[in-house]
Amino acid sequence: MTMKMHYLSLCFVPLFFLSTIASAGLVLNPQRIVVLDRERTASLELLNTSDEAARFQIYFEHKKMREDGSIVDLDDNEINDGRQLAGDMIRYSPRRVNIESQGSQTIRLAVRRPKDLADGEYISHLALKQIPNKVEPVTNKTGEASAEEKALSFKVQPILKIAIPVIVRKGMLQASATISDISLVQEDERQPFVQLKLHRSGNRSLYGDVEIFRLEGNSTGTRVGFAKGIALYEPTLSRVVNVQVDKEVADPGTKLLVRFDEKGKYGGDNSVEQIITVQP
Repeated sequence: MTMKMHYLSLCFVPLFFLSTIASAGLVLNPQRIVVLDRERTASLELLNTSDEAARFQIYFEHKKMREDGSIVDLDDNEINDGRQLAGDMIRYSPRRVNIESQGSQTIRLAVRRPKDLADGEYISHLALKQIPNKVEPVTNKTGEASAEEKALSFKVQPILKIAIPVIVRKGMLQASATISDISLVQEDERQPFVQLKLHRSGNRSLYGDVEIFRLEGNSTGTRVGFAKGIALYEPTLSRVVNVQVDKEVADPGTKLLVRFDEKGKYGGDNSVEQIITVQP
């Protein structure tokens, strides 16, 4: 496999002018929970769109974001180093649910911030792990199942697990965003992608969309790439973002506008962009 990386000339342009998750029959709304300063409650709606009942165990996990954008578990030393985690200050109910086909369930969360909690942002992940449905053994004409039939009576059922971030904030928080290290990557005949680094300063996370437009003269033309819901969580300061783009933008001399816009519903208003030119 060959990888061709196009280096891009660029100029920085400051701007002064951010749903649901569905997986294997389970719909979650919202896709992330942010409990703002002075808020004490939140909720998560679950909808079972499958043809049979589904059972889930619900619990908190403690994770972190790496600079490559992946989300991994904290190790025991990180969990026990005295840091405050969102899951430690949240009570929730229920902790196990049985949702009938086409049914719904609400998970309610109550936040109790410690009195001495420092201003900042605290994060954990709320995990929903599917509990396999019981399968009745095949019975013979007498209504009983032989040992062999019991051994052969099974159902392959994939175990679904989803984890969404839950963020608790205290105090008046702020963050600034920048983007850098932009390159166009072409691997063989595969669809090219723009790779960039998203940077964060301040004491809260970033969450927004990345859009890429092909410039036509001095005007913003067709959108050729889009990545929704790009997060950069505290305390990670930067992460890599890859956005697939249309194949024709790999032509040398093509000018692109790369933009990151925060989602205003989570308290952010960062909007930054850069103009890049694809080089041979």
